[in-house]
Amino acid sequence: MIKRLILPEVEELHRLFRYDSETGKLYWKISRNNYIKVGDEAGYLNPKGYMLVRIKNKKYRLHRVVYKMWHKVEPPAYIDHINEIKTDNRIENIREIDNGHNLRRSKKGSGVRKPYGKEKKYRAYPCFNGKEYFLGMFDTYEEARQKVVDWEQEKRVRRD
Repeated sequence: MIKRLILPEVEELHRLFRYDSETGKLYWKISRNNYIKVGDEAGYLNPKGYMLVRIKNKKYRLHRVVYKMWHKVEPPAYIDHINEIKTDNRIENIREIDNGHNLRRSKKGSGVRKPYGKEKKYRAYPCFNGKEYFLGMFDTYEEARQKVVDWEQEKRVRRD
């Protein structure tokens, strides 16, 4: 399991931020310096596409802050955005998942391999019960990923 930073207490988070559950955004309740005023939107986008917020010189992913403010408990090790939009921090879009699900949702564990060779096409290689299956080659990552998602859905239906 990966080590996560422990978030500040719930009371401290509520002292610092106001959460808008309709938009999934956090707003500052206090003025921290000349650049951050009461009512300003909290957070900034990191290179991986997640919103981060800095509290006492530590950076936290905004969706983890939202989870703790809403549920009043430390977020589990793995939470994700249901619609896969990393900036959509509405509480109904954030859920707890296990490590296996987290790996499948990541690009690394998506079942799609980067293009190489003459074809320069993406290859769909989902994994099921420890075995890889070749589903074909596609011009775009999105096409290959959709093929993997459809295949996984079909496997899930058959298994149930």
